Parts: sequence; structure tokens; C-alpha cells
Amino acid sequence: MKSFAWATWVVCGMVLMIGGGLIYKAWQGNQVVGYSQYRFNMALIEKDQGVSFVSFDPTEKSILYLLFPSNLAINSRSRGEYSISSLYKLGSYNGSGGSFARQKIQGFMRVPIPGYLVTNNSKLRGKSYLRMSLMKIILGKMETSLTRFDAIVLLTRLNKYSFREITEDELVRAAVIEKKDDEYLYHSDRLQDYVGTRLFDWGIGEQGVSVAILNASGENGLGSDMADFLSNLGLDVVMVRSAPDDQVMDKSEWVMSEASRVKEFSYIFCDLFGFADPKVEEVPAEYRSQVLIRVGKDAKELF
Repeated sequence: MKSFAWATWVVCGMVLMIGGGLIYKAWQGNQVVGYSQYRFNMALIEKDQGVSFVSFDPTEKSILYLLFPSNLAINSRSRGEYSISSLYKLGSYNGSGGSFARQKIQGFMRVPIPGYLVTNNSKLRGKSYLRMSLMKIILGKMETSLTRFDAIVLLTRLNKYSFREITEDELVRAAVIEKKDDEYLYHSDRLQDYVGTRLFDWGIGEQGVSVAILNASGENGLGSDMADFLSNLGLDVVMVRSAPDDQVMDKSEWVMSEASRVKEFSYIFCDLFGFADPKVEEVPAEYRSQVLIRVGKDAKELF
């Protein structure tokens, strides 16, 4: 009996250790918990169907929901033109359907989208669709970048925040998208005006962090793409400049003068962009900023 009791305690101990390890791993992967003051954006991706964009604003305590037309045509610097409904399939060829779709939606909207979840085709839309998807994450039945802790927080916000769905007609009236024959085309310049006034992150914007951008990719306009993204995010872009042809870089890098804020901004530049850790040093005075981004060739994949 003693040996049986001892074995029981050993098994229980192992179960607790394994369970604790899984909980710790899930906690470490949080994208919402610990960033409660910032706006959180996510993509809901239906395989071979369509994409919805959802934004949770903790300042206004509101949720913005946008369903894109499934035949919306998008231009990408790295992939050319494709329909938004084909994103998941394109990425799945490399085993990264969800993360690829997230990155490309982030790139053409020019706003940070750290979260994504992939669903099978559903007849639900809007608030009901979002609620069902978050509940499935908690039950462990979704392909997603979110943890169960994230899903619980977002589900709580869904029940407390005001909810607004942007319709296709509204996007057409705002001239963000245009129907041509049987296909929808989007206008990137108008999309920036539309997004910039609705998705500004006051949690970041109120900090007044200045950024200078040096386009060292050799790709015309890539520095401006990055500037649009960071401005929509809430950062103060004070300069966009092109590097000389002999200073073109393969890999992007960022420089930050304040070591105490590296972890905070790694969320943007490392987690969202995939950049390496920053150089912590004084930004050259000529850039008049706290952060300097040298945009390399690899940034083409972001847009």
C-alpha cells in the first residue's frame, strides 16, 4: 500500500509539473495580456473564403469589425496582385497559411495586426461570428496565434465594449474600394485616410515617440510604406530619407537610444516586423528622433 501511495504522489507531481509548464508556456505567449493599454488588432481568416479585420480599442472601449469582399484585389510588393480570399492558400504552401495572411493584411492596411485565427466556413458574421471564434480558442479548437488567456480577455471586452461593423457599402461610399466589373479594387491612398482616422492607437500616440526612417532597401516607396504604418500605429514619424545606392542593406535594423524602452518597442519591430534585436545607442543627431529604422530589402515581404 505504501508503494502504491508513493507512486500515486509521483504521478500527481508529474501531472502538476506538466500542467504548470503548459500554463506557463501559454502565459508567455500572450499578445493581449500585459498590453491592456494598447489597441489590439486581429484577422479572422476563413479558408478560401474571406477575411475579417477586428480592432479592440481600450481607450474608447469600442470594437471595430470590417469584413472585406472575398474578391477584393490586393497589390503586394513581394507577390504582385491577388485576391484577399487566396491569402491562406498562398501561405499554406510553406506551412504558414495563417501567419502569412496576417502579415499581408497588416501590410496592405498599414496597421499592426499581431493576432490571427483561422476558421472553417461559417454562416455567422459580425459579433456572433467573433464570439463563436473566441470561444473555440478557449476550447482549443482553432488555428491561431492567440492564447486561451488572450481569448478570455477579448471575449470579456466583446461583452463590455460597444460594437460597430463597417459595411461594404460604407467602404464604397468612402471610395476606399471600387467595384470594377466583377472585382473589387482598393485604393491604398484612400485606405490610409480612412484607417488613420479610425485606428489610431492613443496608448502609443500619447507617448510622443519620434521615429526617423532611412530607406536602405533600394525599393522606391518602401520607406513611405513604413512611415504610413508607424504613423497609423501612433508614432511620430519626423523624417523619411533614402540611403545612397552603395548603402543598400539586405536586413532591416533599428536603433533606439533609450535602453529602458527596448522591451516595449520590441513588440512592434521584432514581433510584428520580424526585425532582429535593436542597436542600443544614441541615434545620430541629424535624424532628430528617438528611434531610427534602416529599412532593408527584407521589409519588402511586409507589404
